[in-house]
Amino acid sequence: MPEANIGEITLYYEIHGNGRPLVMIRGLGSNADHWYSQVPTLSTRYRVIVFDNRGMARSSDSGGPFTVRQMADDTLGLLDALELDKPLIFGLSMGGMIAQELAINYPERLSGLVLACTHPGGPNQVRPTAEVEDLFKEMVYQATPEAKRAAAPTLFDPKNLAERPQVAAEYAEISLRHPAGPDILTKQWNAVLGHDTYDRLPQIKAPTMVLTGDADRLIPPGNSEILAQRIPGAKLVVVSGGGHQILVEQPEACNQAVLSFLAELED
Repeated sequence: MPEANIGEITLYYEIHGNGRPLVMIRGLGSNADHWYSQVPTLSTRYRVIVFDNRGMARSSDSGGPFTVRQMADDTLGLLDALELDKPLIFGLSMGGMIAQELAINYPERLSGLVLACTHPGGPNQVRPTAEVEDLFKEMVYQATPEAKRAAAPTLFDPKNLAERPQVAAEYAEISLRHPAGPDILTKQWNAVLGHDTYDRLPQIKAPTMVLTGDADRLIPPGNSEILAQRIPGAKLVVVSGGGHQILVEQPEACNQAVLSFLAELED
């Protein structure tokens, strides 16, 4: 099992494909396996590195609370361990927050940035409705199968849940391989609550694409508009027909958007 020693923890990682390195960072409650809709396509052109964040699945936890900056430093440690020179960075949800901190604090360590379904945090973010946030928090604090099923409409477009239930079922099946308990989920949630990059976003120097689903109820698309406005030169892509899990709801459209953007960086 490939692991990198990063300070007091070990991070599980996988490498797929060859070419320019592309490091992909997952969000709250998910792990490297959840990139199943992206890895087969993106690894045909890039050396794709996926990993489990601290405390998730096959990675260890040193104890104590989590912060987004701490997880950005974990990611930096992985770049060092794998001797990656200015990789491309792709962060989803909480992973997008981690990617923001990485790009702000270590601008010389990356050559391009994709931020998907994420927000700047703090008082300037566009919050979900109270109903959506309560359902999601119940999933975080309880982490029971019932709470996770109840939270599905916060993650997926309800239309897709009704018409293509297999999309959510496949995601849930992946999650059951390494179920996250309420202790780790709560620490990740508290890290998200402490995230705030709004004032520092103009410091991001890497070419950036911001991607969102048009029906994201958990992190509303207005957050992506803020990121695209605040990050110099950022490109905004809104994909129709999906919610917070747009990457698995509309993988072809998302993968094509990512590949097209990354190809522009080759010119």
